[in-house]
Amino acid sequence: MSALCKVIQAKLTETPMQFAEVVDDHLDVPWRDFLRAWGQLREEDILKRDDIGRYYIEGGVAEAIAAETKAE
Repeated sequence: MSALCKVIQAKLTETPMQFAEVVDDHLDVPWRDFLRAWGQLREEDILKRDDIGRYYIEGGVAEAIAAETKAE
């Protein structure tokens, strides 16, 4: 797992985020490198999505936050 992948994983463990928000947090990273890291994270099969489409890491604090949010 790349360093960038670990950074993204840590963030998504803390707070659910839309994909665009994750991208915005890493605008200084070349797109190809970002997509590689995102792909690594997806391969780990720990990414989940809440009812409003935000990504979060299963088992983290963000999972509890996501569970409280329901689509209206």
